[in-house]
Amino acid sequence: MTTQYRMRSLALGAVALVMAAAPAAVATAQPYYDRDAQYEAQQRDYQARQAQYENDRREYDRRYGRGAYDRYYASHSGGYERTDREACHDEKKGNQVGGAILGGIAGAVIGSNVARGGGREGGAIIGGVGGAALGSNIAKNATHCDER
Repeated sequence: MTTQYRMRSLALGAVALVMAAAPAAVATAQPYYDRDAQYEAQQRDYQARQAQYENDRREYDRRYGRGAYDRYYASHSGGYERTDREACHDEKKGNQVGGAILGGIAGAVIGSNVARGGGREGGAIIGGVGGAALGSNIAKNATHCDER
């Protein structure tokens, strides 16, 4: 009998706890129509801000030239966006290094084979230096960047 009494009191306690918590849960939940209205208001705010941004961007570009807004924003936003010109110049530098390495190797091989007798090391050194300079120059002139 005592077990039934305990089980009954536990069940009644659980029901009382659920009933006490239910009004708080119902009070904090928003109806769907309120959430939809809030979402629509947020969407309208976003669209208005986007339209203002596009208008500001057009006005700035009209005053300072095409792309000026993007250049200004990139330099003042804390972030940094690379331009096509900067990317091209970096590629040009990389090509110069690759050309110097390949030219140096080819020049050293040719210089060593051209030199006679005990002067092979000197021929390799002279050929390597000359080949590196020539390879770097050829690679540099092969890459053309748009100079605007």
